[in-house]
Amino acid sequence: MPKVEIYLAQSLIKDDMTFKDKNVIIIDVLRATSTMTVALANGAKEIIPAESVSTAARIARGSTNSMLCGERGSKIIEGFDHGNSPLEFKPEIINGKSLIFSTTNGTLPIVKSKLAKSCVLASFLNLSKVIEYIKNLKEDITLVCSGKLNNFCLEDAVCAGVIIKKLLEEDGNIEINDPEYAALELSKLFVLKGNKILPEKILELLKISEHGKYLSSVGFKKDLEFCSKVDTYPFIPMYIKGAIRLKEKIEDETNIKAQMKKIK
Repeated sequence: MPKVEIYLAQSLIKDDMTFKDKNVIIIDVLRATSTMTVALANGAKEIIPAESVSTAARIARGSTNSMLCGERGSKIIEGFDHGNSPLEFKPEIINGKSLIFSTTNGTLPIVKSKLAKSCVLASFLNLSKVIEYIKNLKEDITLVCSGKLNNFCLEDAVCAGVIIKKLLEEDGNIEINDPEYAALELSKLFVLKGNKILPEKILELLKISEHGKYLSSVGFKKDLEFCSKVDTYPFIPMYIKGAIRLKEKIEDETNIKAQMKKIK
């Protein structure tokens, strides 16, 4: 019987050993995991997460064909090419580029998952694809809500709760405890009606959430609308060997290499 556990805030992550050998799902609806999914879907070669601005700058100095991306206080970091709005990452700008990313909240738990068995990024934009991935995995999973400044964030917990609800529909024997029940009940309260996700309710949720209200106040109201869409980017961003790439592309390259070996 698989088990689902959830970290409702990244302050609960003790150290890099916390996720060792675990299957980790990172959630940062507003906005890192949403934006990274969009960037990769729009042609970015890879995303290299950095836990600090100085680390990002150091990585950039040793790389070519790259862009510095990220924010502090939701605003673009001075000297960086892009911030953390999904609307910035258009194909004609980022195609084939390595994006070195540092955000206030989202990149930290990703970096702390470097010893995980697997690590993928989830948001409402790729929700069904992530749920499908988890179901096929048939193993224990750990949901990580990035939150805001080490605190609880409503939108991340609700997104995690929807994932839990869909997994329970598949297998009612999945083991969950108090934190998982809390996320599940929040998802029912805000965005679910029976087994159905109500997309319009997601936007309402983002508008009333603390971080959503802050983003609106600093000029990113359109990001809330964008990040509220369900399944508009059906891809799986996967963090492996220090970089985030689309699982689909990783598998394609693996298959091509296998075929080349057979030819030789």
